[in-house]
Amino acid sequence: MSTGVAQDGSPGAPDGAGPVVAPVRRMRWRPVRQPVPPAHTAPAIAGARIAVLGGTPPLAARVAARLRECGARVVTDPGPGGDWRVDGRLPDGLVDLTLAEPFDPERGGAHAPALLRTVAALRACYPEWERETATRRLFYLAVTYLGGGMGFAPEDHAPGAGPQPLGGIWAGLAKTLHREIPNCNTRILDTSLDETDLLPERICRELYRWGLFEIGHRGGHRFTLRAEAEDAGPPAVPLGPDDLVLVSGGGRGIGWLIATALARAHGCRVVVTGRGPLPDPAAAPWLTAGDFAAYERGLWGLRAEGRPITAIRAAIAAARRERELLAHLSGAHREGLRITYGTCDFTDRDAVGRLLDGLDGPPTAVIHNAGVDTPARFPKKTDEEFLRTVTTKTDGFLHLFQRVRALPLKFFCAVGSLTGRLGGMVGQLDYGAANEGLARLALWADRVAPFPVMTLCWPTWDRVGMVANFEATLRYMAALDVDEGVRLWLAELAAGTRGEVTYVGPFGRALGPLQALGYPGSEELPGYRALVPALFHLGDVSDHAPHRGLTARITLTRERVPVLTDFEVDGAPALPVSLLLENALWAAAWLPPEDLAPLVPDRFEDIRVRPAALRLDAGAAPLERTARAAYVDGAWHVEVVYRTGAALPREAARLRVVHRAADGPRAVPGAGPGGAVPEGAPARRGAGGAPRGLRWRGRVLPLASWQDTAGALVAARLTEAPANDVWMLPRWPEQSLPLTALENLLRRTPADGPGGPPELRVRRISLLRPPGTARMSGARLLVEGDPRRGDWLVSDEASGAHVLRVHAASYRGDAP
Repeated sequence: MSTGVAQDGSPGAPDGAGPVVAPVRRMRWRPVRQPVPPAHTAPAIAGARIAVLGGTPPLAARVAARLRECGARVVTDPGPGGDWRVDGRLPDGLVDLTLAEPFDPERGGAHAPALLRTVAALRACYPEWERETATRRLFYLAVTYLGGGMGFAPEDHAPGAGPQPLGGIWAGLAKTLHREIPNCNTRILDTSLDETDLLPERICRELYRWGLFEIGHRGGHRFTLRAEAEDAGPPAVPLGPDDLVLVSGGGRGIGWLIATALARAHGCRVVVTGRGPLPDPAAAPWLTAGDFAAYERGLWGLRAEGRPITAIRAAIAAARRERELLAHLSGAHREGLRITYGTCDFTDRDAVGRLLDGLDGPPTAVIHNAGVDTPARFPKKTDEEFLRTVTTKTDGFLHLFQRVRALPLKFFCAVGSLTGRLGGMVGQLDYGAANEGLARLALWADRVAPFPVMTLCWPTWDRVGMVANFEATLRYMAALDVDEGVRLWLAELAAGTRGEVTYVGPFGRALGPLQALGYPGSEELPGYRALVPALFHLGDVSDHAPHRGLTARITLTRERVPVLTDFEVDGAPALPVSLLLENALWAAAWLPPEDLAPLVPDRFEDIRVRPAALRLDAGAAPLERTARAAYVDGAWHVEVVYRTGAALPREAARLRVVHRAADGPRAVPGAGPGGAVPEGAPARRGAGGAPRGLRWRGRVLPLASWQDTAGALVAARLTEAPANDVWMLPRWPEQSLPLTALENLLRRTPADGPGGPPELRVRRISLLRPPGTARMSGARLLVEGDPRRGDWLVSDEASGAHVLRVHAASYRGDAP
């Protein structure tokens, strides 16, 4: 569900659904300087219950001692099966010191004890934490030892720096955690092993200053990672018939796609692999039989013999994989491609050795594609499943890399995923950890290998690969076209790319506030400009119940928002009503329904605004906004209430944003200016005078010159104010509503009723063109209406398309 200017299905997308397949942009992530936090610790540390785990016992003791000095109540790792409670209650946060030891590439599985300790702590906290709606209490802070630049800075790999790349496992886990615990703040704090004496103070200064997920410290400087677009290099790595390319896990999915593409394009030999031996059709005719459905029915018949349904489903899935593998290999043989199959479990060091020793000559290039993904919410995953997902990527990489690092390879390509770089989906805590661990290991390997080592981090490919629910993945990001993916992959291999490359598509509807704020803004990210209004209008969130409610503090200042000088109430500057409506529209965008159905805003209903409550306080408009969402009679309603004042006692405004299906018809018929007011709303004939005490100055939003037309109608032509006049910001948000048109028609609406401060009431504002389908900034608009009835129509003068219709607007002087 979306409202705005994006074409990507994120908060801001007008089409609501977003594209199924969309082009991607090649991005590199690089360290950039960030401000150093204040020298004092955040007040919220005092009294916080914190558990410290991982690291070495001396380091954990120093961190715990410093936290206690700051007023926190602290326990340290209670060990396997221990009690994680602090003073009888579960902790508010975990400080995870992870794997604070030098990296030894020969120690496969070194991460396992520390990772299982993390898993145990999160299991203990999960039931309570997932129910929390307060956004500022819970946290998970993971410390990594990649050098201070998250492994991306050259200094991280200088002689003697000794980075611990396995910390990437915890980084990927942390960036996915908010998917299942929506209000758990996460921070990955990167440092170097030779600066651990500074770590206790750095942790205390980072806690409760949330926002960016990844922060590094090195030599007194503070960093985060920002995305930059960069094209692939020119071809530099020739491949030919004499080359032998080893592809781990390449018998199916995208691994098979690149294997066949290499064999076709270059004529090289390719060895693809799988965990099990090549199935024998002679022993199992169903592998090649045309009527595979009959074999499946036979398996389902085993239910009568007591076979568990889960076991039957697993057997059917395994049979389908074997059939697909045989079909691939037989098809390649018929095509004349030199592709063969080998058996290997890459988590087994000896099995890797046997595979390599059995090849017809040493490989000249390697693609590590093996992976496991079994999406399920965290409580449903066993420790063994969690470790298997991680070790298939990380230990598999190390076992393979260590065996070939002395060879004159042309490239070593690790196949990663955006679940590591940006965080995974619900159910992918382990998969996000695995892929980020893989990417950080490859950064280390590229510094020590004589050949280029790259990690290509992909979004979901269009219905290819380990996708349990393809439709669900589209809620996170559009899919990658298969032909485009193969072309990009071949280009990276030919260029001999080094380091991590991410291919990013438009974000989907599942983007939440924590993820949106977890990365620094980059104009080069696809759809980023569309996210600017959603991020700007989000505010400082204090309470968030996904799909149900959101409470945030909004503070607009004249320095940042020049339009605040345009409207006055009793001579004092005030927040324009149109800007309040714009803010409410974006607030609703952050509360999609739980099924993430593609919706677009259809209308505002029952708007009530007290302009006197919108007056600025010391040049600022501080408001608390509460939004509550639910289905009502089949339509998605978001009720938005604004309060103001020192203790927020006064209700300044309330309204409702009603949505419709993105591909459905408009649910509400409209009346033209001067026509019948819908639903029996009374005509306000005889309304007197201009609104009392309200004044529009027209400094930013130009004042219209009105002309009388037929009957009681009036009309005006005007130019919508440019967005960079409304906002004094380096990245100004494009407005979704015609602010200038709205302010002018409200200026022309007369007051009705005796005495008292006027209250603005509007029965309905119908959004006749989904916000964002065209930019309002600078548009030429025609406003027509009957002020007495409060009925108005705003149209785009160039195209004649209707933009919005206002029904029954009036100022009531008799408001209580």
